[in-house]
Amino acid sequence: MHIDKAYERRTDLTTSELERLLSALENEVARYRDTIRNYPPDRMQKYGKPFLDSLQQRVTVVAELLSTRSDEPS
Repeated sequence: MHIDKAYERRTDLTTSELERLLSALENEVARYRDTIRNYPPDRMQKYGKPFLDSLQQRVTVVAELLSTRSDEPS
């Protein structure tokens, strides 16, 4: 499943699928940081930082969802 589709369906995913999604999102953040490291300041502020922030927000959302699932008794 593609990352975007998996993120849309995150509440329906199993714990192992969520862990894979989290890993994929973290990799996407790392790749994007590498991509934008040489952006000029104006481009970084206009495009780089906002998109990076949205990617990091996705990581946070999935990590929180995983933590709530691990807190629930089986």
